[in-house]
Amino acid sequence: MGMHRSYDIAEAPFTDEDVEYVAPITGSVAVTNSGRILLVRGNIKTVIAAECARCLADLREPIDAAIEEQYTLGEVQNGAYNDITPAVVQDEENEVPLGLFDGTVINLGVLIRQAAILNATINPLCREDCAGLCPKCGKNRNESTCRCGESAGTKPFAALAELLKQEPPQN
Repeated sequence: MGMHRSYDIAEAPFTDEDVEYVAPITGSVAVTNSGRILLVRGNIKTVIAAECARCLADLREPIDAAIEEQYTLGEVQNGAYNDITPAVVQDEENEVPLGLFDGTVINLGVLIRQAAILNATINPLCREDCAGLCPKCGKNRNESTCRCGESAGTKPFAALAELLKQEPPQN
């Protein structure tokens, strides 16, 4: 019942839902079917498009991600031929991403997308000292300075700082 297959991944850049791959997706994946468990292991490398969390500039983020998933297999009766065939079991403990399986065919694109999203930086920056956007006029402070200047609106705790400067009331 056991089976092991390895596959090389070499896909051209494309856009998939909310991920834009800007470099080829390369890597490999091994799928092992032990009869009770389907194990998918591999590694992918690519570059995705991202946006700076401070100034919204376009940037490129390299991704080097491991794929390691395990799915429980059970037996399902095939109504057309009355055969019993193995199938992935879906329950609370064994959650299967939507679109991952189409019958006995596994869509590796779902796992690649999942790995890319999970390994992407949550708040990517174009550079460590990114000055961001002016909260008043929206000008990119990395490109030029604006005339808005610093105001209490840009310092969320400025009002609290003023309270600390005051002397406490005496009883």
